[in-house]
Amino acid sequence: MLKLSLIAIFFALASANFAAIQALKSASVETFECYAQKNVSLVISTVWDQIQGPIELFNESYTNAKTAGIPNYDAIIKMNGNSKPEDICQQTAHALPDDFNGTVWISFYDVFSRDLEERIPYVDSVIKTCQQHGLKMGIYSYQHLWMKLFYYQSASSETIRALPLFYDNQDKNANFDDFQQVQFGEWTAPTMKEYVGRTWGFCYTFLDGQA
Repeated sequence: MLKLSLIAIFFALASANFAAIQALKSASVETFECYAQKNVSLVISTVWDQIQGPIELFNESYTNAKTAGIPNYDAIIKMNGNSKPEDICQQTAHALPDDFNGTVWISFYDVFSRDLEERIPYVDSVIKTCQQHGLKMGIYSYQHLWMKLFYYQSASSETIRALPLFYDNQDKNANFDDFQQVQFGEWTAPTMKEYVGRTWGFCYTFLDGQA
């Protein structure tokens, strides 16, 4: 059996349990079966990274998750502004399985390579370009990082606001009651929340909480 090196993160979303997996090695069918037995119905892993480009193991983990009965699988693009939007989106679209229909979440490194006034237009361009490639997009971030990258808590655009928000606030509460205090980007309602710090012990992976 292939040894695993995974990070599992749980999120609050409605009343269901959701897990995100950062796969350092491909996750086996057995691990995903363990997740399924614990009523996990969504897995998220990185498909494109600014440093590595397309993540080759994404397809294997995706196939294993579907084989194990996980119904939903999302992807993450992690970027810092260095790459052309067309390169990011074309490589991501080619890396995703043909039957992929999940959300592709844009995540940011904490250092952005572009001048401040270029950053929101650049993110807009990535979103629109990826949508032209048929991808369903979302944003993953948190208030402190958003203000560090874009200077203003309210920094946003019509294109960005139209996307679902997946935010990080590790207050150990599986609800969105905190959102008014940590709001950013002019979103009025989030879609998902990461709410617990990393610990060990869920299906032999690192755990960040559960809804």
